[in-house]
Amino acid sequence: MASLHCIYGTTGGNTELVVDEVVDVLKQKGIRVTAARAEQSCPEDCAKADVLLLASSTYGHGLLQEYMEVFVGQVRKAGLALGGKPYAVIGLGDPKYDPEHHIEAAPVLEKFLNDRGGKKLIPSLKISRSPVPHLDLRIKEWAGSLAELLNAKKSR
Repeated sequence: MASLHCIYGTTGGNTELVVDEVVDVLKQKGIRVTAARAEQSCPEDCAKADVLLLASSTYGHGLLQEYMEVFVGQVRKAGLALGGKPYAVIGLGDPKYDPEHHIEAAPVLEKFLNDRGGKKLIPSLKISRSPVPHLDLRIKEWAGSLAELLNAKKSR
């Protein structure tokens, strides 16, 4: 059975809402999933599963959520290398704060994971504004696609 560990940074709860939906879909598709908030995670948690999923909202002018920023800093300081570990990313944001960089968390996390030797498994899920209208379709479809990739990987 394929396994995935998600580490997420959330302040207002939107990222957690998306992560909860993704986790539910993955579990329904037979993926072993664990999830933890960034402030309760340490660099070693990146090795907990076959696939790593990082999720964060975007604040200010393209900044990661504060606890995710701290977590990323801890991973950098530890010098953790991912050695080709597959990863996925979820980024959220709202253009009312910064129309140009409002979902910047996704490319910031992708660059961070690539620089550590990770391998992107699927295009990032990017949610602009409230995720609520996307819960029943877009988020479930993305999670379903991720599950298909994980199940195909495990059957090889």
